Amino acid sequence: MLPHFLLRMRRRGGYRKDFGQRLFRLSEADQQRVSGGRKLWVHAVSVGELSVGLAFIKAWREKYPETNFLVTVNTSTAHKIAEEKLAEADVLLYPPLDSPRVIRKMLNTVDVQGLVLVETEMWPNLLRQLHQKQIPVMLLNGRISDRSFQRLQKVPFYTRRLYKLVSLYAMQSEADAERARGLGAPPDRVQVMHSAKYDVANRDSQEEQKRLDRLIACGFVDNDSTILLGSSTWPGEEKVLMEFFRQQREAFPGLRLILVPRHFERREEVKADADELGLSLAWWSADELPAADVLMVDTTGELMHFTGLADLVFVGKSLFRSEGQNPLEAANAGKVVITGPGMNNFKRIMQDLREARAVTEVRDEEALNQVLKAALENMSEAGAQGARAEALVLSRKGSIARSVEAFHCLETRG
Repeated sequence: MLPHFLLRMRRRGGYRKDFGQRLFRLSEADQQRVSGGRKLWVHAVSVGELSVGLAFIKAWREKYPETNFLVTVNTSTAHKIAEEKLAEADVLLYPPLDSPRVIRKMLNTVDVQGLVLVETEMWPNLLRQLHQKQIPVMLLNGRISDRSFQRLQKVPFYTRRLYKLVSLYAMQSEADAERARGLGAPPDRVQVMHSAKYDVANRDSQEEQKRLDRLIACGFVDNDSTILLGSSTWPGEEKVLMEFFRQQREAFPGLRLILVPRHFERREEVKADADELGLSLAWWSADELPAADVLMVDTTGELMHFTGLADLVFVGKSLFRSEGQNPLEAANAGKVVITGPGMNNFKRIMQDLREARAVTEVRDEEALNQVLKAALENMSEAGAQGARAEALVLSRKGSIARSVEAFHCLETRG
């Protein structure tokens, strides 16, 4: 794993910090904190999974307030968000490497009450040692993608042993549940809870207003503005949206474009694209926002607040890639949701949105331009789509509460 970690350190800032935690080499302060009392362990890979994990922690703590948590996350961005959200008694670390020696050292130090793995994480050495200690494990908001399922089917001798080590599978859909059973999960441990993403799609009106006030103060928006948001965009998508804006801003003088790239470290790359198109670009992190054609949000944890301000939302990583980002924040906010064809990570949610007529999917850049222009020409019809999206999210909430009760019953029996 070392070459992988070294490459990540080079590519992304913040990855080197606290690297020793991945080998469970802790500072004296962290050592004291992790060894102080029982802890329910929640592991989330990145920001999306962390939002589900934090919702689970909140729901669990409302019913069982005496619980303290150990939270592990893989990325520096998720780590920063978790630092702000967790209680003082909780412990935040980067996850240990899944080697027998490292896992054994951790479990000998931490009194783990149970483990909640969010969405897709299945660590063989960790699961084996937890099973030996009779510590329950839940896969929360579980999903198994087409690609993962095809690969795992080729190694049944591995999956049959691994999938028996999880105590409870709280799956997003019946298709995900069937795949888990097909890979070796005991049928009586698999439950369909539906997607927890519906539960974590929330808004903060006060934070939205703060951002709107700043945008108005600097003259970027006014009461007649229509905001197009590029949500969690990936390379190439920002340029497509900026080109559309450049072509249409005379026809629609109230149009404003805000970009929130998935990795804000790419801001120089986005600026280069803007320069090529003859557009000025402002960064949200600036002390004073200059007059600009396009705004790029380059600070952590801002997406949900800007989503609430938008009128039209394009969901990123879906036009040129197949792993589109979460569309539910935009749906929950009652916005017009537009995606490319590559939404493989949210198949169940996309099916829900289609059935509710609450999403517009496009094949390519040309189709995206046509859809955006049509929406700008008829915002009342677009608004009706947004209302259907908001109603859908409201009707699907409850997965987190069901998962809390199921795992607590399992713990009690244990």
